[in-house]
Amino acid sequence: MSNALAELRLFAEALALEAGELVRCAGRGLTVQEKAAGDWFSALDSEVEQHIRQRIALAYPDHGFIGEEGGSQGPQGAEDRIWVVDPIDGSMNFLRGLPHYAVSLALVEGGEPLVGCVVDPVRGELFSAARGLGAHCNGQALSVGSPLRLLDAVAATVFPKPHACFMPAYVQQLGRVLGAVAGARRSGSMALDLAYLAAGRVDLFWERGMGAWDAAAGVLLIREAGGDVFTLDGLPWMQSQEIAAAAPGVSAAWRELLTR
Repeated sequence: MSNALAELRLFAEALALEAGELVRCAGRGLTVQEKAAGDWFSALDSEVEQHIRQRIALAYPDHGFIGEEGGSQGPQGAEDRIWVVDPIDGSMNFLRGLPHYAVSLALVEGGEPLVGCVVDPVRGELFSAARGLGAHCNGQALSVGSPLRLLDAVAATVFPKPHACFMPAYVQQLGRVLGAVAGARRSGSMALDLAYLAAGRVDLFWERGMGAWDAAAGVLLIREAGGDVFTLDGLPWMQSQEIAAAAPGVSAAWRELLTR
């Protein structure tokens, strides 16, 4: 299995780099569309997703596919192998020229990620992981941070979209977090936030209102780097919209703070 997973990881890495290069080389002046308040995308999102979907279909025709822009395709059973893809995570950043966005893709089996990649086209960083084979950035092994107190930890988050029904509850959480941690960051790309937690650049993360494509690769990166991932509503992560993660030394305190 380890050899097969290593091959899948190599395929995922190559595909993520291809997709990242498509994004990096895209011209500006793209037509912007709004899916919902505060949720923007362009034709490039769909083009990159289509490229990923076609490459997967050629290499692994028996695998399913779930993409943020195109929905599902192929096998979708609980035990099937399904690729979960966000072609441009941080689309608003990309469309506004803010250099912080990523391509995220993961292969999931039985509701759990087997292989995951997050590529940052701007900084040339490729984060990748395979179950039981560790997490890496450009070939260097990753490990989560080691804070033992929330006051020594840096948190990252994604703000809810305007008019989200859970905005009041999130604002209360945000207030508690700001009073308990060393600092908080909001980058606009959940995929990179999770990759950064795996790399020890931040120590804590939480979001409400996510999709499975936002989290799939990052969940595996964090686990393989020694971190903890949990949901705030008790649902499996692929069904939940409330996810949190932490370095192990502050995981219990982080969970208590968020669910207080």
